Amino acid sequence: MSAAPDELYRVMYVSKASHPFTKGELDDLLAGARARNQAHGISGILVYDAGSFLQVFEGPTERVSTLVRNIQRDPRHGEVVFLSAGAVEDRYFEGWGMDRANVDRMDDSAHETLRTYMRSHHVGDRATVFRALVLFCEEHGRAEGGFAQGSAEK
Repeated sequence: MSAAPDELYRVMYVSKASHPFTKGELDDLLAGARARNQAHGISGILVYDAGSFLQVFEGPTERVSTLVRNIQRDPRHGEVVFLSAGAVEDRYFEGWGMDRANVDRMDDSAHETLRTYMRSHHVGDRATVFRALVLFCEEHGRAEGGFAQGSAEK
């Protein structure tokens, strides 16, 4: 990463889970990520569906770089494909230590785009994937139950 250490940086990746995650495993994964991310100024969202992860996170370049290395070494992830990475001016996920999108609420065509992309695990139109995720975030905010804050099934 060539950005300054304190510059805001955003990364988006997909990966295959090492095994199908249970609700408890997702809860544990999120609890740990939330605590670590908040301590290091990282915010973002995690999507898990049918054995695949899609995650977007943002924060200071140096901290994001460390998180990228940790994900690459994490045995829970396989076939990690980084879709985008770069400096950004503003956070999209300000104040979100790490939330999880509830994919069961994804039912229209934009949300189906996101699900299809994750299931096929291919590097396609990254901008379309990010727009689908942002659209989901805008339509299903925390207050509406679109995100799991403390539990994988909220």
